[in-house]
Amino acid sequence: MTTYRDPATGEEAVERFVRELDVQPAGADVFRADTERFSDERPRLFGGLVLAQAAIAAGRTVDDASMHSLHAYFLRGGVAGDPVEYHVERVRDGRTFKSRRVLVRQQGLAICDVTTSFARHEEGIAHQEPMPAAPDPETLRDARDAYPEPDGTQWPLGPVEWRLVEPPDTKAKPGESTKVREWARMRAPLPADPVLHAAALVFISDAGSFAGIERRYGWENMEFRASASLDHAFWLHHPVFFDGWILMVTDTPVAYSARALTYRQFYTRGGLHIASMSQEAVVRRKP
Repeated sequence: MTTYRDPATGEEAVERFVRELDVQPAGADVFRADTERFSDERPRLFGGLVLAQAAIAAGRTVDDASMHSLHAYFLRGGVAGDPVEYHVERVRDGRTFKSRRVLVRQQGLAICDVTTSFARHEEGIAHQEPMPAAPDPETLRDARDAYPEPDGTQWPLGPVEWRLVEPPDTKAKPGESTKVREWARMRAPLPADPVLHAAALVFISDAGSFAGIERRYGWENMEFRASASLDHAFWLHHPVFFDGWILMVTDTPVAYSARALTYRQFYTRGGLHIASMSQEAVVRRKP
């Protein structure tokens, strides 16, 4: 079991992030990855890390196409600090599209079932809706400085810098939008590996994915420990190079029977809609 220690610089945080995302060959189309435990109070394995490692494992079996979508079901919670195995099945190798299934196992149990699709570029129809309005990231503060811990200290330095338009942990007032806008960028450049850049965006697609639910309901009278993501769908509309600011816009358009649907869109600084994410989560109220 590997225990997490806080990095001292952004470069160190990104280097650690790259090492943690990496997977090592462990057999024919089988890959293994180590994970770190942040603290004994947070033993749950972050789903975004599992998805990112699965994307890399699948990408290592494709050499002439880029990932354009990923769909996953979270079957059971993983344990942070224990190694994870990724078993890749080469489902289809077509002229344009290639499909991979990744069964994620930990301690001998399946914890996530992931399907990824890769495609070669081709000329065709192309359109998008305009990027929603948002303040420039330079007008906002690093969230570590703007929103410290209750005791005034900064939360641990991570590989991603966040600048939030809407304050965290706040319920929208009557008449306010329930959408959450966040700028994100890596604290240091990533290696020039397109598989890694796509996986990094998959990773942050799950980070704070409950933001729209929180903005609509708040966490008062909610049982956070009884809440969890059920599935995750991610689409890359353009090849991604995570080398600058990306705007994330998150909302929850519908919820019923304690299940809420989250929708998140990703835009480059120039307004290009590069990715979308949709996720269903169970969110329970306290008894």
